[in-house]
Amino acid sequence: MQAQHGCSPHAAAARFLAGLGPAVLPGIKLTPERLRHVSGAFDAEMIESMVLPVAEGKAPSQTVALMDGVDFERNTRLDAVALAYQERPRTRVYESLHLRSDGWFSLVTLHLAGMLSRHVICTAYESQAGDRNLGAHDDQWLGVVVQMRGAKRWLVWTSKGSDPEEITMRAGEVLILPQGMTHEVTTPDHPGHSVHLLFAVTDHPAHPRPERDQLPLGGAE
Repeated sequence: MQAQHGCSPHAAAARFLAGLGPAVLPGIKLTPERLRHVSGAFDAEMIESMVLPVAEGKAPSQTVALMDGVDFERNTRLDAVALAYQERPRTRVYESLHLRSDGWFSLVTLHLAGMLSRHVICTAYESQAGDRNLGAHDDQWLGVVVQMRGAKRWLVWTSKGSDPEEITMRAGEVLILPQGMTHEVTTPDHPGHSVHLLFAVTDHPAHPRPERDQLPLGGAE
């Protein structure tokens, strides 16, 4: 099981939850319809030191989907992912990370599901500046987004017909994205890369068999 450098998975999960809990739980429980950007949830250096099974560290069984609008290409082999990305640079989506990979993020997902009594599904998004992605869309779940590496620029329409709110997420920052709120993302030229985690809080009660949790592809990117 992977963790923070020099830290056990359980200790890493506890440290992550210590920052995430106060940042997101009150908002989710009291005002889930409100967009929230929490800039000081985590120390950036701490977050960047937490191991994630992406890129060369991908687990052999982990599916990666490369997305471009409604077109999705899935692979599990690292060389196939690299070739597909080289042919057409697209955001790489590590689907159901908490089930298909092994690490502290799985413990965090289970803990959040228990606290919220809802299915929670963890997905990682990896991108470079200029990568194609899903485009503007909305999701059927509440998203808790944690920026782990680099930066991501978000445009969020908090209501129909409104001008979008622009938010640039950097390592250690958290975004609570309400269900059904339209958003669009890009990876800025500086620093030119991004990795973020999405904890999707669904409307479904937590199931005693978490292996049944599967996020419909595409959300919060």
